[in-house]
Amino acid sequence: MMKKVLAMLMALTMTFSMACFAGAEESTETATDAAAEAEEAVEAAGEDLTGKKVGFSALMMSTEFFTDMSNQMEAYFTERGMEYSVADAAGNAQTQIQTVENFVSMGMDYIICFVVDASSISDSLVKARESGAYIIVIGTVLDNADAYDVCINISQNESGCVEARLAADWIEASFPDAEDGSIKVGLLTNSENEDAVDRCNGLREIVNYTSKATIVEEHETTQAEGAAAAQSYTEMMLMNNPDLKIILTYGTDQGQGANEAVMKDANITKSEFAVFTIDTAEFIRDKVKASVTDESVIRGTVMLGEGTPMTCYKLMDGSWTDRIVDKVYAERCIEITPETIGEYFPE
Repeated sequence: MMKKVLAMLMALTMTFSMACFAGAEESTETATDAAAEAEEAVEAAGEDLTGKKVGFSALMMSTEFFTDMSNQMEAYFTERGMEYSVADAAGNAQTQIQTVENFVSMGMDYIICFVVDASSISDSLVKARESGAYIIVIGTVLDNADAYDVCINISQNESGCVEARLAADWIEASFPDAEDGSIKVGLLTNSENEDAVDRCNGLREIVNYTSKATIVEEHETTQAEGAAAAQSYTEMMLMNNPDLKIILTYGTDQGQGANEAVMKDANITKSEFAVFTIDTAEFIRDKVKASVTDESVIRGTVMLGEGTPMTCYKLMDGSWTDRIVDKVYAERCIEITPETIGEYFPE
């Protein structure tokens, strides 16, 4: 950290000297611009992680979401010279404890953990830290602060609310003359933990974002059930409510299943139907793009943060240390629609 501060001071000193020779009229603007560039360069120059080992303990690799996340991590970290390993907890807390212990035995410098059970994993993570590993926990803040170096957290309720607002905006644009309560909405939810409940409570806020929406049916799914269960529940909702227009889903697997069911139903006018979800697995990104021509009905999703691999890397190399508050790095929710997706996922 001291090296970074000294580097910044040197850069700023050089900037000031150069500005003096540029003339009094332009000196202030030149110095300000160059100083900003110097500060960005200092932040970007984190520790060199070439040769370092990083392990990802995934919640459940059988899902599209975690498979895509792991693939992105592998590409990002290995391109920067790191050794990457992934271990599947398969939704089992004891299995995840074993994966963390195995990572310690493998001499991992960094361990990224998407926890199955926050209370049971803490002791293993404490031991991993004591062994010298830097611990990043994704998605929740553990009660035991000794079990991690930083938690990447996000308001799950906010993520659900952002999805609900996306849907409300689509309703207003697609059905400007609809009466109050006339647009029927179905929900595919999850209640496996407190974070899931908070997110789904956010989805239910759609009725407060547009008076045209009314929730007519809701089904709970689990991570293990995946897209197949979501497709079955969607087919059931469409049978019970032939005039259903919107489905809000807990995550990518539910969004995938809902989209499959709707696209197979010949009785649905695709241009008048929308599915929304959370997270940005490759399948979901492709379907958001395809929705422009109604080859998909996934009209939008919510991206949690600026990309998990980059965020983890910046936290590991120390360049985002100043963004951590009380051992928590707070992500933001980003709306991904056909209009905005190119900004975050260019071709």
